[in-house]
Amino acid sequence: MDDGSIVIARIPNPNAGPPFKTTASEVATMDFARTVLEIPVPKVLSWSGEAKNPVESEYILMEEATGNQLGENWDEIELHDKLKIVDDIVAFETKFLSFSFSRYGNLYFANDAFPGCEKAEIVGNLPQSVKDVVENRFVIGPVVDRGFWHQERAAMNLDRGPWERAQDYLRAIAQREIAWISNYAVQKPLGGLFAVSEAQRTPDAHITLYKKFLDVIEYLLPEGDQIRPTLWHWDIHAPNIFVHKDRITSLIDWQDAWVGPLFLQARRPRLVDYNGELMLKLPKSYDVLEDDDEKMRVRTQVEKSILLWTYETETKNVNPILHDILQADQARTRRDTVDFSANTWDGDIIPFRQCLIRIARHWNEINTKIPCPIEFTDEELKAHLQDGEGWNENADFWDSLQGFVHRDGWTSNENYEHALEMFAELRDQGLQSLSGEERVAFEKNTRWAVRKS
Repeated sequence: MDDGSIVIARIPNPNAGPPFKTTASEVATMDFARTVLEIPVPKVLSWSGEAKNPVESEYILMEEATGNQLGENWDEIELHDKLKIVDDIVAFETKFLSFSFSRYGNLYFANDAFPGCEKAEIVGNLPQSVKDVVENRFVIGPVVDRGFWHQERAAMNLDRGPWERAQDYLRAIAQREIAWISNYAVQKPLGGLFAVSEAQRTPDAHITLYKKFLDVIEYLLPEGDQIRPTLWHWDIHAPNIFVHKDRITSLIDWQDAWVGPLFLQARRPRLVDYNGELMLKLPKSYDVLEDDDEKMRVRTQVEKSILLWTYETETKNVNPILHDILQADQARTRRDTVDFSANTWDGDIIPFRQCLIRIARHWNEINTKIPCPIEFTDEELKAHLQDGEGWNENADFWDSLQGFVHRDGWTSNENYEHALEMFAELRDQGLQSLSGEERVAFEKNTRWAVRKS
């Protein structure tokens, strides 16, 4: 700008979600987080939810995030400074937990309300004056989650919220997918970049699983405050955090933030997530290690252990409800079931079925009030194991690309050309091994990986 200030412009990806609603909700959510929760979020200067403007696109103009992006120097930061950043994250989560809404859905400005929006009523440790501002300034409306708007779903008469009960949200997912698969899914041909199971190719197999999902929905989640409607930023990791002098100065990327069931929203920030063995101090043998790589591995294990232990200890003391959720019986399985239910037809049926099998096996840990409403026959379990053999190979493939290409196809700018070349080679191999209609379908679906001339 003429005064030396920097303005950031964001133009939404066409696949991000429904026009207007996606942009309008992101702007309202950022404003809510900045003004009501007092979380450091860049201020939106101007925005448009319509494409009929000189830019010919929806857009958001906002202040530049202050500080340095944590992803650029996280590995170089001293441990004591990393622990201060963890303190800030716990403090942010305390603010998210300080109140709840009366409905589940996406936030919008009241001035942008449209049919289906309701008053944003909140409950919690906020002054009445703040509650009045929220109710006058914001509304809760339908979700912008891409799963409710992808492909023909955008034109379907679906229940997109807002919902009064968490179970109604889960039921809307299942009913949405059953309706879409029943009307639009066509059995897939054999062949492709990776092996596809018979169940993956068959619409009825997906519908059968969604009906099982419907049978457990009413009993899958805990009760009370653990499922209260809560605004949450679930993607707290280094690239979305800016810091200055070991303190967080900005938290960005609010596009997917919504008011959802706390039990499904809550998860450890990726910044502190660690699944290895905890080691809170260097072992006595450390000083005599001669291999530099081994010494680095041990130091890294100790540091990650301390970060996770600190986060969990502070969370238990300051945000006990969050700690209880993270430690709940079969919490991961219950959350994964909902995550994998999003779109099995274009995604993968096997992890969704695996979650439902685990629910049936561990039902007594989830709900002791009634017998498990679903079961899997020996034949179904055998078929699942056979399908899983090919799926594990695919999973191993993606695991081998960790840090290079993500499962959703994302890669960094510096890795883009290399990644495209790799998938182009895989495409060539697939074309050589297929023929007839299978080859035609595969060629069409993989044109994005065509080699550059």
